[in-house]
Amino acid sequence: MHPAIVRRFLLPLHERLKNTSTFASLRELEETQWLEPAALRELQFARLRQHIEFAYRHTVYYRRLLDEHGLPPHRIQSFDDFARIPPLTRDLLRRNFSELQSRDCRLGRVQRLSTGGSTGEPVTVLVDTSIGFGPAVRYRAHRWFGLEPGVREIVLWGSPIEITRQDRLRAVRDRLINSKLLSAFDLGEHALEVYATTLARYRPQKMYGYASALYLLARHLEQVGWHPTWKLSAIFTTAEPLFDFQRQAIAAVFECPVAVEYGARDAGLLATECPKGGLHVPAEGIVIEIEGEGADGSGEVLVTNLFTPAMPIIRYRTGDIGQLDHRACPCGRSLPLLKSVEGRRTDFLVTPSGRVLHALSVIYILREMASVKAFQVIQEAPAQVIVRVVPEGGFGAAERAHVVERMQRLLGGDMEVRVEIVDAIPTTPSGKFRYVISRVAEADLGAKASSRPLPASVPKHAEAARALSQ
Repeated sequence: MHPAIVRRFLLPLHERLKNTSTFASLRELEETQWLEPAALRELQFARLRQHIEFAYRHTVYYRRLLDEHGLPPHRIQSFDDFARIPPLTRDLLRRNFSELQSRDCRLGRVQRLSTGGSTGEPVTVLVDTSIGFGPAVRYRAHRWFGLEPGVREIVLWGSPIEITRQDRLRAVRDRLINSKLLSAFDLGEHALEVYATTLARYRPQKMYGYASALYLLARHLEQVGWHPTWKLSAIFTTAEPLFDFQRQAIAAVFECPVAVEYGARDAGLLATECPKGGLHVPAEGIVIEIEGEGADGSGEVLVTNLFTPAMPIIRYRTGDIGQLDHRACPCGRSLPLLKSVEGRRTDFLVTPSGRVLHALSVIYILREMASVKAFQVIQEAPAQVIVRVVPEGGFGAAERAHVVERMQRLLGGDMEVRVEIVDAIPTTPSGKFRYVISRVAEADLGAKASSRPLPASVPKHAEAARALSQ
C-alpha cells in the first residue's frame, strides 16, 4: 500500500475504529518538544498534579497511601513534595491489584497486560487502550529520522506458537498499514535465511524489534555477504540494552542509523533516541526519577506515567539502573535526557535441533499463569532445561504438566523439561536477577559472534555486556 494512503486514510480510520487519540496526541507532541525547559517543566507538573488528584479520587490504594503520609493532593506543591510519596513496587502492585484499579466509569476499553519484568516476577497492569500517548511518542521519535506514519516497516518481535483467528485478522490489518511481523522466537539458520529473503522482497524503510534479535540477524546477514539494495532510513531497538558492539554491527550491515527505545510493558514508553544520540524522556506524560544516586549519578529508575487512568502508576520502581543527563541535546529539543539505562541482556535458548529461540518465548508461557509468583529457566545442556517455580496459590500436578507440555511444544519433544518448586529464586552475587540462564546459548552464540574479528574498540563493550548478564 502506498505510504500516503496509509498515513492519510487507513491509519486515521484504524484509530477511529479503536477510538484512540494517537494523532491528536502526536500533533501536540510535535509542538511541546520545542517548549522552553521551564515551560515544559511547568506543563509536566500541572499534569502530574492532575494525575495525583485522579488517583486520589478514583483508587482505594492512593487515597489511603496519601492520607497515611499526610500528602493529600492539595499539599503537593512541588516536585520535592511529590518525592515524598512512597514508591510503588511490583510486590505492592501484585498485593494491591484490586485497590489500584480505577473506579472511574468514564474509562475507555481497558486491557490487561502481563510482564515477567526484570525481576522475573510476573506483573499484570490495566491500561486504557483509548489513550494514544505512547504510540504518539513512538511516531514522533520515528519522524525525527524522517519516517512518517505508514511507511513500510518490519517488526522483529514475539509471535504466538498457535495461530488463532485473531492472529490472522491482525496479520491482515498489519498488511494494510504496511507492517510485517517476523518472529523473534525462532532465530535458527533456516529462519534467518527466510528473513533475509523477506527483507529483500519487502524493502522496508524502517525496522523495529528486540536488540539482541536484530543483532543476531545482522551477524547472520554479514556472514552470508548480504547487502541492502534499497535505502533503509533507521532501525529502532527495544526491550533490551543495546550495547555498542551490537549497534555497530546492525548499522554496518543495514547501512542506516540505529536508535534505542527504552520502555517497560508495565510502565509505558519511557525514552526515545534522537539522531544526535540523545535519549529523550517524553516529559509531557512521563516523570523519571533516579533513586539512591551513587557518586556517578546512577540509581534505580522510578517512573510515573501520567496517562494511566485505568491503573495509576506513580513512582514505580522499574528495577533498572539509570542515570539522568542534565546537558542540553544538540538536537535543540527541551525534552529531558537519560544518560544511560542498564538492563539485562535477554538470553537465548538453543534446542537439540539447533534452533535458537528468544528467551521471551518461554517467559510468555510462564508469566500468564496466576499460580506462578516467580520463575527462572536454566539450560545447562542442549537437551535439558530446568524450570524453577515459586508458586502462588494452587500450583499442582496439572500446572506442572501444563508447563512441561508448553515448553516441549516450543523447544521440541526431545527436550527434557524438569520443573522444580522452590521457595525463592536467588539473585546473582551482584544482586541482579536472570529469568533465563542458558549456558548452551552463551557458548553457541559466543562462537558465532567470534567467527569474524570485531573492531578493536569493541572488547571493552563486550566485557560490559558479559558483566551485565552475570
